[in-house]
Amino acid sequence: MKTKDERKAAVENVFKDSGKVNHIYDEQEKCIDALPLVKLTMTAFVEGEDEIVVGDILTCKMRVDYYNIEKGQKSGYVHSKHYPYLKKDNWFLIITDDTFTNLAAVEKLEIRDNFYVKEFKERISRPGKISFTAILTNDSFKGLDQFSKVEVEVQAEAKERVIRDYAKEDIKAIKEQNMLAAALMEEEETDEDEADDVDENLELMNKLKAAGLEQAVYGK
Repeated sequence: MKTKDERKAAVENVFKDSGKVNHIYDEQEKCIDALPLVKLTMTAFVEGEDEIVVGDILTCKMRVDYYNIEKGQKSGYVHSKHYPYLKKDNWFLIITDDTFTNLAAVEKLEIRDNFYVKEFKERISRPGKISFTAILTNDSFKGLDQFSKVEVEVQAEAKERVIRDYAKEDIKAIKEQNMLAAALMEEEETDEDEADDVDENLELMNKLKAAGLEQAVYGK
């Protein structure tokens, strides 16, 4: 992940007496170009708030950037001279705590772009420190795994939030709007139930007709 100048300086420092600095550097750069280099970042926050309080919905967001993949490209086969057959490498995202004893999520990443974003939300039920650790691991390459850790401090009560006082007329209007929405939803469910009954009757008629029992049922 260093710059080319930094990598060249490292090669010159280690192999300066070998007479093969340029050759070794060229081989090194070919290898780096073939590696699935990534960078994992993670943040945790409550949308629209500066402080985190019990009862809030905490959003944990992870982003993986792929450095050797252009937009629209996909990862190729594993780069190895002696691997016996073609194989695609896979990245797995593991979300756990700081003691690595509890798993919040394990997910295989589908690479469809030069970045990947994952979010999960959780309601906070207790005050104190909450820690999340994300591990991004590859099943084919060693030394490329990424770790990212985030900690948030949860307060029992809000200290800096502004509590807005709403007018009684506004509260009444919101309640009426919610009641209207609930009534419309109930009416839609009733219509759906009636439609299901009609579909069941038609299906029964078709079965009776296929069995030659339609006339007997209706007394014709």
